Amino acid sequence: MKVKLLTALFFTALFSVTAQADCSFKYQICEKSCDVKHLGDDAAVAGCTSKCVAKRGACLAEVGAEKTVEAGKDAWEGTKSFIKGLTDD
Repeated sequence: MKVKLLTALFFTALFSVTAQADCSFKYQICEKSCDVKHLGDDAAVAGCTSKCVAKRGACLAEVGAEKTVEAGKDAWEGTKSFIKGLTDD
């Protein structure tokens, strides 16, 4: 049981770091495309970059939600095992 839990935690952490890196990479691409698209118009670049920031925030929130769901599933499985051990004769 401990090995399964540790494995699940490892892959959850690995996925989280990878997903966060993906959010950052997408943000960098978005930001650079704003610079190119609105070359010479600082106000337009700022507006476009603000949209990129919002998209990155949504991406990170989604990653956090997925991580929370996985942690909840792991906790539920541990609870079921605890109850089974408690009630077995």
